[in-house]
Amino acid sequence: MYWSYPYHAGNAYVSQQQRDDRNFSEDLMQANIGRRVSAYMTYDASEQWRNRVFTGVLRQVGRDYFVLRDQSSGKDVMLLNINLNFMVFEDRAQLAKD
Repeated sequence: MYWSYPYHAGNAYVSQQQRDDRNFSEDLMQANIGRRVSAYMTYDASEQWRNRVFTGVLRQVGRDYFVLRDQSSGKDVMLLNINLNFMVFEDRAQLAKD
């Protein structure tokens, strides 16, 4: 559920309808739950984990995170969107508005 508070963008207020018409990364990921993906992540503060690729099934999507079942460990891993560089969908991705 989204709250319908108008927010200020530049010098004009943007209506809730205009905001809802935009797509966000979590909308695309939400439409593809259950699909196999590879998430390319970067962790700047870690030498050991500088660049990592997680491959598995997308299980849950939140506003700033996603969970996938890692194929190498079989464990569910929560990853933060802020560290996501890009995501590759193993099959054709379902678009958010379809």
